[in-house]
Amino acid sequence: MDNLAGKVAFITGGASGIGFGMARAFLDAGLRVIIADHAAANLEDAERQLGACEGDYQLVSLDVTDRTAMGRAAEDAQRRFGKIHILCNNAGIGTSAPALQATYADWDRMLAVNLGGVINGVVTFLPYLRVHGERAHIVNTSSMAGLIPLPDPGVIYSTSKFAVRGLSESLRLALAGANIGVSLLCPGLTRTRILDAAEEQMRKGGADDLSAGFVKARQFAMDPRVVGQAVLQGIRHNEPYILPHAEFIDEIRELHEEIVRAFRTDLPVHPERAAFEHGRWHMIQALKNSMRGT
Repeated sequence: MDNLAGKVAFITGGASGIGFGMARAFLDAGLRVIIADHAAANLEDAERQLGACEGDYQLVSLDVTDRTAMGRAAEDAQRRFGKIHILCNNAGIGTSAPALQATYADWDRMLAVNLGGVINGVVTFLPYLRVHGERAHIVNTSSMAGLIPLPDPGVIYSTSKFAVRGLSESLRLALAGANIGVSLLCPGLTRTRILDAAEEQMRKGGADDLSAGFVKARQFAMDPRVVGQAVLQGIRHNEPYILPHAEFIDEIRELHEEIVRAFRTDLPVHPERAAFEHGRWHMIQALKNSMRGT
């Protein structure tokens, strides 16, 4: 999608943090943007910050777990802007109970927003991305915790973000022939409000070591507008992964090497089974090759 000026983007969780960084980058590039967010305070703050902006945007109140509301938002967006080209499933929450204390409610809440919100966005907006026949793109926000597991209390969070990774990578293959690209965004520490609850717990003396560490490190976090620019570039070049935080390279390499070492090479491999898997692999390679340069 080289020429993005005039294209229409819908961003969930768009009124603060990474979502707002995307919105600012998109508006600067001449896109028209629907900024959807569940928090009224975030929407008010975004409206204040965008007061002098000359770009074409709309602020929308949206709970991504509400499928009916998601459908209305998509209809309204198309009615106002005519077409929708880009969907950024960015809304997410970050704090939860440790695994040994977590209830069904803890699991349901995190998965409903972080995974269910992405699913709802994909199912709702795919028809709108396809109907005009022009190039379209989906960006799903996971996390480096979707590539690297977190210790407690990050078990539920990592579960949700690993699932978004699997959804996005498979969806990219599924949509290879549909003129719709899919990118997986995995940011590291960024200046967002996702740690606000942990910071409040820290002030009360009840934060766990991991959360307290994230809160203390937040002062060195990446500017969301830098992440937004990386997302813009990822859409332009149809990149499968958008990874703005280079400090994770060595850890990712070590994790991949650990996985490779875990394979049992002393067990028999049936030639026909191997042939089937190589055929599947070559099919995926062909799909990936078809997306290069699009």
